[in-house]
Amino acid sequence: MKFYNRKEELHEIRLLRNAMPSMVVLTGRRRVGKTEIINNFLKNEKGVYFFIDNEKSEKLLIREFSDQLKDYFGMEDYIVIEKWETLLQFIFDIGQEQEIIVCIDEFQRLLDINPSVINQIQKYWDTSSTGSQIFFIISGSSVGMMKRIFIDHKAPLFKRAQNILFIEPFDQGTIYHVLDDLGITDPIDKIELYALFGGMIHYYTLFEYYDVKCIDDAIDKLILKRFAPLENEVRNTMIEAFGREHRTYYSILSAIALGKSSKSEISDFVDVKVTSLSAYLDGLINIMGLVHREVPVTEPKPNRSKKGRYLLNDNYFKFWFRFIFRNMSYYESGNFNKISKKVKVEFDSFVGKNYEGICRELLIKLNSHDKLPFEFDRIGTWWNRKGDEIDIVALNSKTNEILFAECKWRSEVVDITIVEELRKKASIVDWRTGRRNEYFAVFSKTGFSKSCLEYCKKNGVLTFDAEDIVGNIVQRMEIG
Repeated sequence: MKFYNRKEELHEIRLLRNAMPSMVVLTGRRRVGKTEIINNFLKNEKGVYFFIDNEKSEKLLIREFSDQLKDYFGMEDYIVIEKWETLLQFIFDIGQEQEIIVCIDEFQRLLDINPSVINQIQKYWDTSSTGSQIFFIISGSSVGMMKRIFIDHKAPLFKRAQNILFIEPFDQGTIYHVLDDLGITDPIDKIELYALFGGMIHYYTLFEYYDVKCIDDAIDKLILKRFAPLENEVRNTMIEAFGREHRTYYSILSAIALGKSSKSEISDFVDVKVTSLSAYLDGLINIMGLVHREVPVTEPKPNRSKKGRYLLNDNYFKFWFRFIFRNMSYYESGNFNKISKKVKVEFDSFVGKNYEGICRELLIKLNSHDKLPFEFDRIGTWWNRKGDEIDIVALNSKTNEILFAECKWRSEVVDITIVEELRKKASIVDWRTGRRNEYFAVFSKTGFSKSCLEYCKKNGVLTFDAEDIVGNIVQRMEIG
Protein backbone atom coordinates (compact mmCIF):
# COMPACT_ATOMS: atom_id res chain seq x y z
CA MET A 1 0.00 0.00 0.00
CA LYS A 2 1.27 3.44 -0.88
CA PHE A 3 1.83 6.23 1.61
CA TYR A 4 -1.12 8.60 2.12
CA ASN A 5 -1.74 12.15 3.17
CA ARG A 6 0.78 13.07 5.88
CA LYS A 7 2.19 16.15 4.17
CA GLU A 8 1.99 18.48 7.17
CA GLU A 9 3.62 15.98 9.53
CA LEU A 10 6.49 15.27 7.12
CA HIS A 11 6.96 18.97 6.45
CA GLU A 12 7.36 19.63 10.18
CA ILE A 13 9.81 16.75 10.58
CA ARG A 14 11.92 17.98 7.66
CA LEU A 15 11.97 21.52 9.05
CA LEU A 16 13.42 20.28 12.33
CA ARG A 17 15.79 17.91 10.56
CA ASN A 18 17.37 21.02 9.01
CA ALA A 19 17.72 22.74 12.38
CA MET A 20 20.01 20.34 14.26
CA PRO A 21 20.39 19.69 17.11
CA SER A 22 16.68 19.01 17.37
CA MET A 23 14.12 16.55 18.61
CA VAL A 24 10.57 15.82 17.41
CA VAL A 25 8.05 13.56 19.13
CA LEU A 26 5.29 11.62 17.37
CA THR A 27 2.52 10.25 19.54
CA GLY A 28 -0.90 8.79 18.90
CA ARG A 29 -2.86 5.56 19.08
CA ARG A 30 -1.49 2.21 17.98
CA ARG A 31 -2.16 1.55 14.29
CA VAL A 32 -2.54 5.22 13.41
CA GLY A 33 0.53 5.21 11.14
CA LYS A 34 3.39 6.74 13.14
CA THR A 35 5.96 4.17 12.02
CA GLU A 36 4.99 4.66 8.38
CA ILE A 37 5.64 8.39 8.75
CA ILE A 38 9.13 7.62 10.06
CA ASN A 39 9.77 5.09 7.30
CA ASN A 40 8.64 7.54 4.64
CA PHE A 41 10.93 10.22 6.05
CA LEU A 42 13.87 7.80 6.09
CA LYS A 43 13.42 6.99 2.38
CA ASN A 44 15.25 10.21 1.57
CA GLU A 45 17.48 10.37 4.65
CA LYS A 46 20.23 8.36 6.27
CA GLY A 47 19.13 7.44 9.75
CA VAL A 48 19.14 4.67 12.33
CA TYR A 49 15.79 3.17 13.38
CA PHE A 50 15.48 1.57 16.82
CA PHE A 51 12.35 -0.32 17.88
CA ILE A 52 11.86 -0.84 21.62
CA ASP A 53 10.63 -4.43 21.79
CA ASN A 54 9.47 -5.13 25.33
CA GLU A 55 9.70 -8.88 24.70
CA LYS A 56 13.49 -8.57 24.55
CA SER A 57 15.82 -8.24 27.49
CA GLU A 58 17.59 -4.97 28.15
CA LYS A 59 20.91 -6.59 27.27
CA LEU A 60 19.62 -7.81 23.91
CA LEU A 61 18.21 -4.38 23.06
CA ILE A 62 21.53 -2.65 23.81
CA ARG A 63 23.39 -5.20 21.70
CA GLU A 64 20.93 -4.82 18.82
CA PHE A 65 21.08 -1.03 18.87
CA SER A 66 24.86 -0.92 19.14
CA ASP A 67 25.20 -3.38 16.23
CA GLN A 68 22.96 -1.16 14.10
CA LEU A 69 25.03 1.91 14.93
CA LYS A 70 28.34 0.16 14.25
CA ASP A 71 27.05 -1.22 10.96
CA TYR A 72 25.62 2.12 9.90
CA PHE A 73 28.83 4.05 10.63
CA GLY A 74 31.24 1.30 9.58
CA MET A 75 32.74 0.85 13.04
CA GLU A 76 34.98 -2.08 13.95
CA ASP A 77 33.51 -5.18 15.60
CA TYR A 78 35.90 -4.94 18.54
CA ILE A 79 33.95 -1.92 19.83
CA VAL A 80 31.79 -3.26 22.65
CA ILE A 81 28.77 -1.41 24.04
CA GLU A 82 27.09 -2.99 27.04
CA LYS A 83 25.41 -0.05 28.79
CA TRP A 84 22.85 2.55 27.76
CA GLU A 85 25.16 5.31 28.90
CA THR A 86 27.93 4.06 26.61
CA LEU A 87 25.46 3.84 23.73
CA LEU A 88 24.28 7.40 24.27
CA GLN A 89 27.82 8.66 24.62
CA PHE A 90 28.59 6.96 21.31
CA ILE A 91 25.62 8.69 19.61
CA PHE A 92 26.46 12.15 20.94
CA ASP A 93 30.17 11.74 20.08
CA ILE A 94 29.22 10.97 16.48
CA GLY A 95 26.94 14.01 16.48
CA GLN A 96 29.90 16.26 17.21
CA GLU A 97 31.63 15.03 14.03
CA GLN A 98 28.82 14.45 11.53
CA GLU A 99 25.04 14.35 11.09
CA ILE A 100 23.21 11.54 12.86
CA ILE A 101 19.47 10.88 12.71
CA VAL A 102 18.18 8.54 15.40
CA CYS A 103 14.59 7.25 15.34
CA ILE A 104 13.31 5.46 18.45
CA ASP A 105 9.91 3.78 18.13
CA GLU A 106 7.68 2.82 21.10
CA PHE A 107 9.91 4.98 23.25
CA GLN A 108 7.57 4.86 26.27
CA ARG A 109 8.45 1.19 26.80
CA LEU A 110 11.76 2.34 28.25
CA LEU A 111 9.78 3.29 31.36
CA ASP A 112 9.22 -0.42 31.98
CA ILE A 113 12.60 -1.66 30.74
CA ASN A 114 14.84 0.88 32.46
CA PRO A 115 13.44 4.33 33.34
CA SER A 116 16.90 5.71 34.05
CA VAL A 117 17.64 5.66 30.29
CA ILE A 118 15.27 8.59 29.82
CA ASN A 119 17.10 10.59 32.49
CA GLN A 120 20.38 9.74 30.79
CA ILE A 121 19.02 11.05 27.49
CA GLN A 122 18.08 14.25 29.32
CA LYS A 123 21.58 14.53 30.75
CA TYR A 124 23.34 14.05 27.42
CA TRP A 125 20.91 16.34 25.61
CA ASP A 126 21.48 19.11 28.14
CA THR A 127 25.25 18.74 28.29
CA SER A 128 26.33 17.47 24.87
CA SER A 129 23.82 18.49 22.19
CA THR A 130 24.95 22.11 21.77
CA GLY A 131 26.78 22.47 18.49
CA SER A 132 26.06 18.87 17.50
CA GLN A 133 24.36 17.53 14.39
CA ILE A 134 21.87 15.22 16.09
CA PHE A 135 18.22 14.79 15.14
CA PHE A 136 16.01 12.57 17.29
CA ILE A 137 12.62 11.31 16.08
CA ILE A 138 10.89 9.75 19.05
CA SER A 139 7.61 7.89 18.67
CA GLY A 140 5.25 6.32 21.17
CA SER A 141 1.77 4.77 21.15
CA SER A 142 0.93 5.23 24.81
CA VAL A 143 -0.17 8.86 24.77
CA GLY A 144 -0.38 9.02 28.55
CA MET A 145 3.16 7.72 29.08
CA MET A 146 4.50 10.06 26.40
CA LYS A 147 2.88 12.93 28.29
CA ARG A 148 4.63 11.77 31.46
CA ILE A 149 7.97 11.85 29.61
CA PHE A 150 7.64 15.03 27.52
CA ILE A 151 4.65 17.18 28.49
CA ASP A 152 4.02 17.13 32.24
CA HIS A 153 5.78 20.00 34.01
CA LYS A 154 8.09 17.63 35.92
CA ALA A 155 8.65 15.31 32.95
CA PRO A 156 12.31 14.31 32.42
CA LEU A 157 12.31 15.57 28.81
CA PHE A 158 9.98 18.52 29.38
CA LYS A 159 10.67 21.24 26.77
CA ARG A 160 13.54 19.27 25.21
CA ALA A 161 11.56 18.44 22.06
CA GLN A 162 11.11 21.28 19.59
CA ASN A 163 7.68 19.95 18.68
CA ILE A 164 5.27 17.19 19.69
CA LEU A 165 3.04 15.94 16.88
CA PHE A 166 -0.18 14.20 17.86
CA ILE A 167 -0.90 11.88 14.93
CA GLU A 168 -4.62 11.62 14.31
CA PRO A 169 -6.52 8.87 12.46
CA PHE A 170 -7.26 9.62 8.83
CA ASP A 171 -10.46 11.42 7.90
CA GLN A 172 -13.15 9.90 5.69
CA GLY A 173 -11.83 11.44 2.49
CA THR A 174 -8.42 9.81 2.82
CA ILE A 175 -9.95 6.43 3.70
CA TYR A 176 -12.32 6.61 0.72
CA HIS A 177 -9.32 7.32 -1.49
CA VAL A 178 -7.51 4.31 0.04
CA LEU A 179 -10.57 2.14 -0.67
CA ASP A 180 -10.68 3.36 -4.27
CA ASP A 181 -7.09 2.24 -4.68
CA LEU A 182 -8.07 -1.14 -3.23
CA GLY A 183 -10.82 -1.50 -5.84
CA ILE A 184 -13.69 -0.81 -3.41
CA THR A 185 -15.77 1.93 -5.03
CA ASP A 186 -19.38 1.43 -3.92
CA PRO A 187 -20.40 4.32 -1.60
CA ILE A 188 -22.33 2.08 0.78
CA ASP A 189 -19.38 -0.33 1.09
CA LYS A 190 -17.09 2.62 1.80
CA ILE A 191 -19.29 4.05 4.53
CA GLU A 192 -19.81 0.66 6.17
CA LEU A 193 -16.08 -0.06 6.17
CA TYR A 194 -15.34 3.37 7.62
CA ALA A 195 -18.05 2.75 10.23
CA LEU A 196 -16.23 -0.46 11.17
CA PHE A 197 -12.58 0.65 11.12
CA GLY A 198 -12.66 4.45 11.21
CA GLY A 199 -9.47 6.21 10.18
CA MET A 200 -6.94 3.68 11.53
CA ILE A 201 -4.89 2.98 8.42
CA HIS A 202 -3.35 -0.29 9.65
CA TYR A 203 -6.65 -2.14 9.31
CA TYR A 204 -6.92 -1.21 5.64
CA THR A 205 -3.40 -2.44 4.92
CA LEU A 206 -4.71 -5.94 5.70
CA PHE A 207 -7.23 -5.80 2.85
CA GLU A 208 -4.68 -6.71 0.19
CA TYR A 209 -3.28 -9.63 2.17
CA TYR A 210 -6.70 -11.13 2.87
CA ASP A 211 -8.45 -10.14 -0.38
CA VAL A 212 -11.06 -7.99 1.33
CA LYS A 213 -13.52 -6.52 -1.18
CA CYS A 214 -16.58 -5.66 0.93
CA ILE A 215 -17.84 -5.37 4.49
CA ASP A 216 -18.68 -9.10 4.77
CA ASP A 217 -15.11 -9.96 3.73
CA ALA A 218 -13.71 -7.59 6.33
CA ILE A 219 -15.70 -9.14 9.16
CA ASP A 220 -15.30 -12.77 8.07
CA LYS A 221 -11.61 -12.65 7.10
CA LEU A 222 -10.18 -10.18 9.60
CA ILE A 223 -12.29 -10.76 12.72
CA LEU A 224 -14.59 -13.82 12.79
CA LYS A 225 -12.27 -16.74 12.11
CA ARG A 226 -9.46 -18.72 13.69
CA PHE A 227 -6.12 -16.91 13.50
CA ALA A 228 -7.93 -13.68 12.59
CA PRO A 229 -5.35 -10.87 12.28
CA LEU A 230 -7.44 -8.60 14.51
CA GLU A 231 -8.25 -11.27 17.09
CA ASN A 232 -6.12 -9.71 19.85
CA GLU A 233 -6.12 -6.11 18.66
CA VAL A 234 -8.27 -4.65 21.43
CA ARG A 235 -6.72 -6.77 24.16
CA ASN A 236 -3.16 -5.90 23.16
CA THR A 237 -3.99 -2.20 22.94
CA MET A 238 -5.46 -2.21 26.44
CA ILE A 239 -2.65 -4.26 27.99
CA GLU A 240 -0.02 -1.96 26.47
CA ALA A 241 -1.77 1.10 27.84
CA PHE A 242 -2.98 -0.10 31.24
CA GLY A 243 -1.10 -3.27 32.17
CA ARG A 244 -2.62 -5.33 34.97
CA GLU A 245 -5.61 -3.01 35.29
CA HIS A 246 -6.68 -3.50 31.69
CA ARG A 247 -9.59 -5.76 32.72
CA THR A 248 -11.32 -2.95 34.58
CA TYR A 249 -10.89 -0.64 31.61
CA TYR A 250 -12.20 -3.45 29.40
CA SER A 251 -15.35 -3.68 31.48
CA ILE A 252 -15.90 0.10 31.43
CA LEU A 253 -15.60 0.18 27.64
CA SER A 254 -18.04 -2.71 27.40
CA ALA A 255 -20.53 -0.85 29.59
CA ILE A 256 -20.29 2.28 27.44
CA ALA A 257 -20.63 0.21 24.25
CA LEU A 258 -23.84 -1.26 25.69
CA GLY A 259 -25.31 2.21 26.19
CA LYS A 260 -24.39 2.81 29.83
CA SER A 261 -23.59 6.48 29.41
CA SER A 262 -23.69 8.05 32.88
CA LYS A 263 -21.22 7.53 35.70
CA SER A 264 -23.86 5.86 37.86
CA GLU A 265 -24.87 3.44 35.09
CA ILE A 266 -21.26 2.54 34.33
CA SER A 267 -20.49 2.13 38.03
CA ASP A 268 -23.39 -0.28 38.55
CA PHE A 269 -22.43 -2.32 35.49
CA VAL A 270 -18.73 -2.78 36.30
CA ASP A 271 -19.02 -2.74 40.09
CA VAL A 272 -16.61 0.16 40.52
CA LYS A 273 -17.53 2.92 42.95
CA VAL A 274 -18.53 6.19 41.32
CA THR A 275 -15.84 7.96 43.35
CA SER A 276 -13.19 5.66 41.86
CA LEU A 277 -14.56 5.73 38.32
CA SER A 278 -13.25 9.19 37.44
CA ALA A 279 -9.62 8.02 37.38
CA TYR A 280 -10.46 5.20 34.97
CA LEU A 281 -12.49 7.49 32.72
CA ASP A 282 -9.65 10.00 32.73
CA GLY A 283 -7.34 7.28 31.41
CA LEU A 284 -9.77 6.35 28.64
CA ILE A 285 -10.41 9.98 27.69
CA ASN A 286 -7.07 11.73 28.12
CA ILE A 287 -4.57 8.89 27.80
CA MET A 288 -6.13 6.71 25.11
CA GLY A 289 -8.69 8.96 23.47
CA LEU A 290 -11.12 6.02 23.35
CA VAL A 291 -13.95 7.79 25.16
CA HIS A 292 -15.40 11.29 25.11
CA ARG A 293 -17.99 13.10 27.18
CA GLU A 294 -20.80 14.73 25.24
CA VAL A 295 -23.48 17.20 26.31
CA PRO A 296 -26.42 18.60 24.33
CA VAL A 297 -24.99 21.15 21.90
CA THR A 298 -27.34 23.86 23.14
CA GLU A 299 -26.02 23.72 26.71
CA PRO A 300 -24.74 27.22 27.64
CA LYS A 301 -22.00 25.88 29.96
CA PRO A 302 -20.97 22.45 28.61
CA ASN A 303 -18.29 21.76 31.24
CA ARG A 304 -20.76 22.27 34.07
CA SER A 305 -23.70 20.48 32.48
CA LYS A 306 -25.17 17.54 34.38
CA LYS A 307 -26.55 16.10 31.14
CA GLY A 308 -23.19 14.71 30.03
CA ARG A 309 -22.91 11.18 28.73
CA TYR A 310 -19.88 9.03 27.92
CA LEU A 311 -19.46 7.53 24.45
CA LEU A 312 -16.83 5.47 22.63
CA ASN A 313 -14.71 7.17 19.97
CA ASP A 314 -13.06 4.28 18.17
CA ASN A 315 -15.22 2.49 15.59
CA TYR A 316 -13.48 -0.89 15.82
CA PHE A 317 -13.63 -0.82 19.62
CA LYS A 318 -17.37 -0.15 19.35
CA PHE A 319 -17.77 -3.23 17.15
CA TRP A 320 -15.58 -5.40 19.36
CA PHE A 321 -17.37 -4.60 22.57
CA ARG A 322 -20.82 -4.84 21.03
CA PHE A 323 -20.37 -8.15 19.21
CA ILE A 324 -17.26 -9.95 20.47
CA PHE A 325 -16.71 -9.06 24.12
CA ARG A 326 -20.34 -9.85 24.95
CA ASN A 327 -20.03 -13.21 23.18
CA MET A 328 -16.50 -14.18 24.16
CA SER A 329 -17.47 -17.78 24.96
CA TYR A 330 -18.63 -18.25 21.38
CA TYR A 331 -15.54 -16.49 20.08
CA GLU A 332 -13.06 -18.50 22.11
CA SER A 333 -14.75 -21.78 21.21
CA GLY A 334 -14.68 -20.94 17.51
CA ASN A 335 -18.46 -20.66 17.17
CA PHE A 336 -18.14 -17.74 14.78
CA ASN A 337 -21.42 -18.50 12.98
CA LYS A 338 -23.35 -17.67 16.15
CA ILE A 339 -21.71 -14.25 16.34
CA SER A 340 -22.02 -13.72 12.58
CA LYS A 341 -25.81 -14.13 12.81
CA LYS A 342 -25.96 -11.47 15.51
CA VAL A 343 -23.82 -9.13 13.38
CA LYS A 344 -26.08 -9.57 10.36
CA VAL A 345 -29.21 -8.75 12.38
CA GLU A 346 -27.74 -5.73 14.17
CA PHE A 347 -25.19 -4.36 11.70
CA ASP A 348 -27.36 -1.61 10.22
CA SER A 349 -28.08 -0.42 13.76
CA PHE A 350 -24.34 -0.46 14.54
CA VAL A 351 -23.50 1.51 11.38
CA GLY A 352 -26.39 3.87 12.10
CA LYS A 353 -24.79 5.22 15.27
CA ASN A 354 -21.48 5.76 13.51
CA TYR A 355 -23.33 7.22 10.51
CA GLU A 356 -24.21 10.22 12.65
CA GLY A 357 -20.50 10.97 13.10
CA ILE A 358 -19.90 10.44 9.38
CA CYS A 359 -22.67 12.92 8.51
CA ARG A 360 -21.38 15.36 11.08
CA GLU A 361 -17.93 15.21 9.51
CA LEU A 362 -19.48 16.03 6.12
CA LEU A 363 -21.30 19.05 7.54
CA ILE A 364 -18.03 20.28 9.07
CA LYS A 365 -16.37 19.94 5.66
CA LEU A 366 -19.21 21.80 3.91
CA ASN A 367 -19.17 24.46 6.61
CA SER A 368 -15.44 25.08 6.09
CA HIS A 369 -16.08 25.56 2.36
CA ASP A 370 -19.12 27.88 2.84
CA LYS A 371 -21.46 25.33 1.24
CA LEU A 372 -24.25 25.56 3.83
CA PRO A 373 -27.03 28.16 4.26
CA PHE A 374 -25.12 29.65 7.21
CA GLU A 375 -21.78 29.23 8.96
CA PHE A 376 -22.11 27.37 12.25
CA ASP A 377 -19.72 27.67 15.19
CA ARG A 378 -20.96 24.67 17.20
CA ILE A 379 -22.11 21.21 16.17
CA GLY A 380 -23.17 18.17 18.14
CA THR A 381 -26.20 16.19 19.28
CA TRP A 382 -29.27 17.31 21.20
CA TRP A 383 -31.42 15.41 23.69
CA ASN A 384 -33.57 16.02 26.75
CA ARG A 385 -34.47 14.05 29.83
CA LYS A 386 -37.80 12.93 28.30
CA GLY A 387 -36.00 10.82 25.71
CA ASP A 388 -36.33 13.16 22.73
CA GLU A 389 -33.18 13.28 20.61
CA ILE A 390 -31.95 14.87 17.39
CA ASP A 391 -28.96 13.27 15.66
CA ILE A 392 -27.16 16.47 14.66
CA VAL A 393 -27.69 20.09 15.63
CA ALA A 394 -25.44 22.89 14.37
CA LEU A 395 -25.83 26.50 15.41
CA ASN A 396 -24.42 29.99 15.25
CA SER A 397 -24.89 31.87 18.52
CA LYS A 398 -24.21 35.28 16.97
CA THR A 399 -26.66 35.07 14.08
CA ASN A 400 -29.32 32.93 15.85
CA GLU A 401 -29.27 30.32 13.09
CA ILE A 402 -29.66 26.62 13.70
CA LEU A 403 -29.61 23.43 11.61
CA PHE A 404 -31.39 20.20 12.60
CA ALA A 405 -30.40 16.94 10.89
CA GLU A 406 -31.66 13.36 10.97
CA CYS A 407 -29.48 10.39 9.90
CA LYS A 408 -31.15 7.18 8.70
CA TRP A 409 -29.06 4.12 7.84
CA ARG A 410 -31.59 1.60 6.57
CA SER A 411 -32.41 -0.09 3.28
CA GLU A 412 -35.79 1.63 2.84
CA VAL A 413 -35.86 5.05 1.21
CA VAL A 414 -36.65 7.99 3.47
CA ASP A 415 -40.17 9.32 3.13
CA ILE A 416 -41.76 12.61 4.06
CA THR A 417 -42.76 11.45 7.56
CA ILE A 418 -39.09 11.52 8.63
CA VAL A 419 -38.85 15.21 7.72
CA GLU A 420 -42.11 15.99 9.49
CA GLU A 421 -40.92 14.20 12.64
CA LEU A 422 -37.66 16.14 12.52
CA ARG A 423 -39.53 19.44 12.34
CA LYS A 424 -41.71 18.39 15.26
CA LYS A 425 -38.71 17.50 17.43
CA ALA A 426 -36.99 20.75 16.46
CA SER A 427 -39.92 22.72 17.86
CA ILE A 428 -39.21 21.48 21.40
CA VAL A 429 -35.54 22.50 21.35
CA ASP A 430 -35.31 25.39 23.78
CA TRP A 431 -32.74 27.62 22.08
CA ARG A 432 -33.46 31.18 20.95
CA THR A 433 -37.11 30.19 20.48
CA GLY A 434 -39.09 32.72 18.44
CA ARG A 435 -36.02 34.58 17.20
CA ARG A 436 -34.02 31.94 15.37
CA ASN A 437 -33.74 30.96 11.73
CA GLU A 438 -34.16 27.20 11.23
CA TYR A 439 -32.68 24.91 8.59
CA PHE A 440 -33.08 21.16 8.10
CA ALA A 441 -31.11 18.29 6.59
CA VAL A 442 -31.83 14.59 6.20
CA PHE A 443 -29.24 11.88 5.52
CA SER A 444 -30.22 8.54 4.02
CA LYS A 445 -28.49 5.28 3.12
CA THR A 446 -30.31 4.50 -0.11
CA GLY A 447 -32.19 7.67 -1.06
CA PHE A 448 -35.58 9.34 -0.75
CA SER A 449 -39.09 8.83 -2.03
CA LYS A 450 -40.21 11.06 -4.87
CA SER A 451 -42.70 12.92 -2.68
CA CYS A 452 -40.05 13.44 -0.02
CA LEU A 453 -37.58 14.91 -2.52
CA GLU A 454 -40.25 17.25 -3.87
CA TYR A 455 -41.16 18.40 -0.36
CA CYS A 456 -37.51 18.92 0.61
CA LYS A 457 -36.74 20.89 -2.55
CA LYS A 458 -39.80 23.11 -2.04
CA ASN A 459 -38.98 23.79 1.63
CA GLY A 460 -35.21 24.10 1.39
CA VAL A 461 -34.42 20.87 3.27
CA LEU A 462 -30.96 19.52 2.44
CA THR A 463 -30.86 15.84 1.39
CA PHE A 464 -27.88 13.49 1.20
CA ASP A 465 -27.61 9.78 0.41
CA ALA A 466 -24.51 7.57 0.64
CA GLU A 467 -23.30 8.60 -2.81
CA ASP A 468 -23.72 12.31 -1.98
CA ILE A 469 -21.75 11.91 1.25
CA VAL A 470 -18.80 10.08 -0.30
CA GLY A 471 -18.76 12.39 -3.33
CA ASN A 472 -18.81 15.57 -1.26
CA ILE A 473 -16.19 14.34 1.18
CA VAL A 474 -13.77 13.29 -1.55
CA GLN A 475 -14.39 16.42 -3.59
CA ARG A 476 -13.48 18.70 -0.69
CA MET A 477 -10.22 17.13 0.37
CA GLU A 478 -6.61 17.19 -0.73
CA ILE A 479 -4.72 13.93 -1.05
CA GLY A 480 -1.00 14.05 -0.24
